[in-house]
Amino acid sequence: MSTAPLEARDYSATVINPNDGVEIAITVMQPALAAGETAPLILHGHGFGGARLANRHERSVYEVLSGGILPSTEAARRAADDGYFVISFDQRGFGDSGGRVEIMNPEIEGVDISAILDWAENDMPERDRLAYRDGDPVVGGLGLSYGGGFQLIGACIDPRFDALVPTATWYDLSYSLAPDNVVKTAWGAALVALGVPTSGVRLDPLLYRALAEGLASTLTGRGLSQTVIDRLYNSSPASFYAGEIARNGQREPCDTRRTPRVDVLLVQGVGDTLFNLNEAAANADALRAAGNDVHLIAMQYGHSLPFLQDIDRIAYQTDASLRIAGEHIETSVLELAYLDWKLKGKTPAQEVPRNMIVLDDETSLFFDTLPVGTGEHGPTVEFAGEATTGGLDLLLGIVRRQSVSRIWSLATGTAGNAWAALKRVFNRDKPASGDETALVARLVNALPSDHLDELASGGTFIELTAIEAENQAIAGIPHIEIEISGSDRNPIAFVGIGVQRAGYGATILLNKQVRPIRGGGRRSLDLNGVSHRLHAGDRLGLLVYGYHPQYLASFSAIPGRIRVSGRIALPIVDVT
Repeated sequence: MSTAPLEARDYSATVINPNDGVEIAITVMQPALAAGETAPLILHGHGFGGARLANRHERSVYEVLSGGILPSTEAARRAADDGYFVISFDQRGFGDSGGRVEIMNPEIEGVDISAILDWAENDMPERDRLAYRDGDPVVGGLGLSYGGGFQLIGACIDPRFDALVPTATWYDLSYSLAPDNVVKTAWGAALVALGVPTSGVRLDPLLYRALAEGLASTLTGRGLSQTVIDRLYNSSPASFYAGEIARNGQREPCDTRRTPRVDVLLVQGVGDTLFNLNEAAANADALRAAGNDVHLIAMQYGHSLPFLQDIDRIAYQTDASLRIAGEHIETSVLELAYLDWKLKGKTPAQEVPRNMIVLDDETSLFFDTLPVGTGEHGPTVEFAGEATTGGLDLLLGIVRRQSVSRIWSLATGTAGNAWAALKRVFNRDKPASGDETALVARLVNALPSDHLDELASGGTFIELTAIEAENQAIAGIPHIEIEISGSDRNPIAFVGIGVQRAGYGATILLNKQVRPIRGGGRRSLDLNGVSHRLHAGDRLGLLVYGYHPQYLASFSAIPGRIRVSGRIALPIVDVT
C-alpha cells in the first residue's frame, strides 16, 4: 500500500464486460486521503434514460430536467468529498456505454456490475487504497429508480455489496408495469420517451413490445404477453427472493437465485405511481426474512406523471428533507450517514428509523412494523355499491355531468397554481428549488390534480367511515376483500381510497394511488399504500373507476355496470 497522501481527483475510465465485450463508461471520483488511509467504495447508478456524473460538481440529467437536487445523487457527490471512492457509471445502452438497454437483466447488466467491482479491485490505479473487510472490498450503493434497481440486482448477483440505499425502485417489474396484467400505458409511453434519446434507440425490443401490447389491450382484451411478463419478473429481486425463474408462464426453482445478505435503507415514495410503497414493503419483508438489517422510509413523493400530480417536478420528485426527532434532516445527509454507519462503523448522530412514513412536511410517523390492513392498525369496514366500467361510456358521462361551477373551479385553480409558480421563481428570498428550470414543471402541473381526476376519470365514491376526531391519519397499506359482479364478463375496475372534505370541491384520491382489478369474482389483495392526514368531518371512502388516465389505454372495451361488495381493513393511526 502506498503511504503517501492521496489527492482528490475525478477521471473517466472504461470497464469491459467479460462475457460480451461491451464497454461500460465510468467516472471515478477519488477522495482525498491521508497517508496510509483507505476508503470504502460506493457505486452510483442513474435513473432510466439518465447518464453518469462526469464529476463531483455537476448536476445529473434528471436534476436538470426536473429542476432540483436528487438526494441520492447529492449523497454520491458528498461521499466523494467525505472519504469514499465513488464510481458513477453509464448503465448499459445509456450515455457513453455500449450495448443495448436490457432492462436490468441479471445475466447481462448484473455482469456489468460485477465487472465494475472487479475493475476497482484489480485495475483501478489507486486500488491499494480501497478499504477491505473479511477479505472483500467494503462496497455500498446509491441511486434512484433504475439506479436503485441496479443495487438490488447487483447484490443478488455479487456478494461484495455491504450496504445499499435504493430509492424509488421495484420489487417485481411485472407488478410495477402491469398489476393484475392491466398495463400502465401512461408510464410505458413515458419510459420509452425518456429512454430513446439518451440510449440512441438502443432499447430492448421487449419494452416497445410491452408498450404496443398495452396500447392494444382494450382491443385485444388482454394485457402483456406471457413472454413479456416472464422477462420482467426475471429482472426483479422478487425472483431471487423466491429462488425461482419464470419460463413459459411457469415458475421453476433456480439454485443460483437467492436472497442477498446485505443491509439496506429503502427510500420509497407514497405518492410514487410507478414503484409504490407496496414494492418497498415487499423488498423489506423478504430482505428481513433473510436476516438483513433493513430500514424503510416512505417519503411523500417519487416518480410523477405530468398533469396528474400536484408536485414541483417532472419525472421525479423526492423529498429534499425529512423531519426526524423534531428537526429537518436533508435526505442526502441521512443516506450518507447510513452508509457511514454500515461501511465505516460511524454511529449516526440521529438514529435511522426502522419504519417511517412521512405524513407532510412537518410530520413523520414511526412504527416497529409497517401498518398493513390486518385489523390491527384500524377498523375493518364492509361496503357495497355500483360503478361503471368502459372508458368511453364513462368519459362521456363525466363530461355531461360537469357543471359550470366545476369547470370554473378547475380554471381558477389552474390560474392560481400557475401564478403561485411564477411568484416562487421571482421571490428571491424563498427560492423553490434553487433552479429556475423547475418553473416549467410547476406550470405543467398547474392543473389541480384532484379536479382533473374527477374531470378525466369520474369515479364512484362508496363511503366507508366518517372521521370524528382530529389527530388521525391513514398511513400504510389497506387490505381489501372484494367481490365484483355485473353485466361485463371481464371487467377492469380501478380502486383507490378517497376523502371527501367539507368546503373542498373535489373528492381527493389519496396519493393518486389506484389499483386495477381485472375480472369478476371474489378477490383478496392489498391496495396501494397511502399516507394522508384526516380531519374531523372527513368522509373516507372507496373510489371505484372504470377508467383512469394513469392506465391511459387499459380499460374495459365494452361499457357496463358492476356491483362491488366486501370488506376493507384500513390502516388508520393516531398522530401524536
